[in-house]
Amino acid sequence: MNKIKTTLATLLAAFALTSCNDWLDVSPKSQIKEEDHFSREGGYKDQLTGIYTAMSQQSMYGRNMGIGFVEVLSHSYDIDASGSWRYANEFDYKNSSVESTIATIWQQTYNSIANVNILIRNINEASPQLFTENHYDTYRGEAYGLRGFLHLDLMRLFACAPSMDSNAKGVPYVTEYSTEVVGQKTVKETMQMVIDDLTKAREYLSTDSLKEGYSRYTQRASRIPYFNYYAATLALARAYLWNGDKQNALKYANEIIDCVEDSTSAKKNSKPFSWIHYTNMQATNRNELDMAFSCEHVFHLTINKWEDTANYYFKSKGGSNALTPSDDTAQDIYEVSSGYGNDYRYLKAYEQDGEKRYMCKFWHMDGGYYNDIYPLLRMTEAYYIAAECLKDSNPARAIELLNLVRENRNLSLFPLPETLSAEEIQNEIYKEYRKEFVGEGGQLFFYYKRLNASSIKGASVVPGKSVYVLPIPSNDAEFGGYDN
Repeated sequence: MNKIKTTLATLLAAFALTSCNDWLDVSPKSQIKEEDHFSREGGYKDQLTGIYTAMSQQSMYGRNMGIGFVEVLSHSYDIDASGSWRYANEFDYKNSSVESTIATIWQQTYNSIANVNILIRNINEASPQLFTENHYDTYRGEAYGLRGFLHLDLMRLFACAPSMDSNAKGVPYVTEYSTEVVGQKTVKETMQMVIDDLTKAREYLSTDSLKEGYSRYTQRASRIPYFNYYAATLALARAYLWNGDKQNALKYANEIIDCVEDSTSAKKNSKPFSWIHYTNMQATNRNELDMAFSCEHVFHLTINKWEDTANYYFKSKGGSNALTPSDDTAQDIYEVSSGYGNDYRYLKAYEQDGEKRYMCKFWHMDGGYYNDIYPLLRMTEAYYIAAECLKDSNPARAIELLNLVRENRNLSLFPLPETLSAEEIQNEIYKEYRKEFVGEGGQLFFYYKRLNASSIKGASVVPGKSVYVLPIPSNDAEFGGYDN
């Protein structure tokens, strides 16, 4: 193959996944290999497995886009000034180390999109008879969903939020596997492409076993690690809220809320999602503790070698590179001084290791039942989206939704008052983002950015476009003529 240059176009041409262990060469002179690979149903499954595996690497959600770089931008952690996260914490995007991380995020995300497009091209040309059960539509739905989901995260990182400038340039939206340079459309146009892909994913995934199965709850183990029907639904709610379309954001958020089992219901395991139960928080055996609230995940990744990552950055061995809120910051986040210290997210998610307390919700436990999973979408986001959409038109329902979350976080004795104003409801939503998503891919940073907030708590820099919009890597900006 020709020498690979670090440009978007050549990266797309050079990169294709088969399985978690092997790469498929799809250069023109080896086209037959690609055709052979997709001549059987297993080839499509392998392609998807490879994409999920790539997403779980440290270059993407296994660190950079998960607990690491993007989360550091949220200022949920207290960063050691002598450690490797200092410059990200200062939003110094021109620092060479930060530049390298940003370039890696850009390149690896587009590489994953390239492999999604290879799958889409082949499955759209394949006969449905090649596939068993509902796998033809399931694989197509996962592919379109991942393409929309990954482009949405690129938009949240590398483009203005619509509230900042909907006519600014979005990221290149790549829908074909090609060496052609893909131009930029406006933020508004690009967001519509995200929504179109996620909508198409929902249509193809309408027969998802998680949605249509005999016992939907029992399908969780097999479908939550994959981009499922409800992942497409919640991602749509996220995308519409990002776009400022509260009517549609509420529509899709409500669909998730309707699929959450009432903790008081006599009919158990009838819905795909349920609130974490106190027994999972109070298990005597540490390997039975579910500190990541996995039953509330809508879509999570299985992270290979997660022990090496989580037990380094979230323990004393991480040293100056450790990622955790200090005791003072954690007490501030969870409003301990207001009497909220029994919040499961505080009470059970921080433990002593050496001389300090560290966030432990992602610790890898020996023989743990809930090891190696990292949430990309969790059901509580639907409650926050719905509450934000209703704060003006139906504040009572907005408060009710927030109180449902609080009740299931062991705060039933502290309900929010029914008299909150729309502004006060928004502030409670903000506080929930701080509490719920620590360590989870910069969701708080994206909250600030979506609202074009004039300050980020804990940051010394006044945010604006230079903070909220990551620079497109210089090689790609030069080659493709890209700017943001």
